Amino acid sequence: MRTDEDERRAHAVYRHMALVDFADDLRLGLNLGFYRTFAVPSIAAVLTGTGKMVSRPRVRAKATGELMYTLIEHGLDTPRGRAAIDALNRLHARLPVGQEEFVYVLAAFCVAPLRWIDGHSWRRTTEEEKDAAHRFYAGLAERMELTGVPGSYADFARWMDDYEERVFARTEDGQRLYGATQALLTDRFPGALAPVVRMASNALLDDRLRAAFAARRPAWPVRGLVGMGLALRRAGLRRAARATAHRRPTVDPAAPSSTDKAASDRA
Repeated sequence: MRTDEDERRAHAVYRHMALVDFADDLRLGLNLGFYRTFAVPSIAAVLTGTGKMVSRPRVRAKATGELMYTLIEHGLDTPRGRAAIDALNRLHARLPVGQEEFVYVLAAFCVAPLRWIDGHSWRRTTEEEKDAAHRFYAGLAERMELTGVPGSYADFARWMDDYEERVFARTEDGQRLYGATQALLTDRFPGALAPVVRMASNALLDDRLRAAFAARRPAWPVRGLVGMGLALRRAGLRRAARATAHRRPTVDPAAPSSTDKAASDRA
């Protein structure tokens, strides 16, 4: 049986991942998760139908990011968190897609960032961190009255893979979305790596996603260059982590952020 203390601890762990230990990587992973939704035909049709994701991708992505990071920083049950969930519910109530699509979006936001971190950051995520991520998105689904979220991170990841195998398809809408938003991905890398990534952003996608976007697999020299760049980046992150280990704050589930406290005080 999970207690309120368990939930506070889980949120503290996930917030620490997102804002301290893996701040850049988790943000990049959320971008990659967002890309995965373009390969779902029904979601891609909705996103292109509004016109905003194609004509103003940065504005649309920023709005989504701000809502997600409000929830990550402040929690699901704080005044700011509840306001963000209300905004998400109002937005989704107008979209002609079913619950399964919404659950998939949460799966992509939960699983894709952790897979990126495990493959490319300064260390792999722990089981506690995986559980914390799952609890966060399962809790968000519950508050959005969405059903069908599997009961663990591992099950959620398997569900996501099965869903993609069953649903991903090549569509003109998905290809347009990918083309319109590639800069959102490459801009996440340091200036020294950005030119390489711009030339080979397809190398950051897995085969299933490339097939959905009709994106070519880069030639092996390009893949090798990207792999080398990511390895150098990982080594740099490890050096920085060792150098600052004594200064990084530890997880304290009983200590909300100052903005959490201020919001609670105003409420």
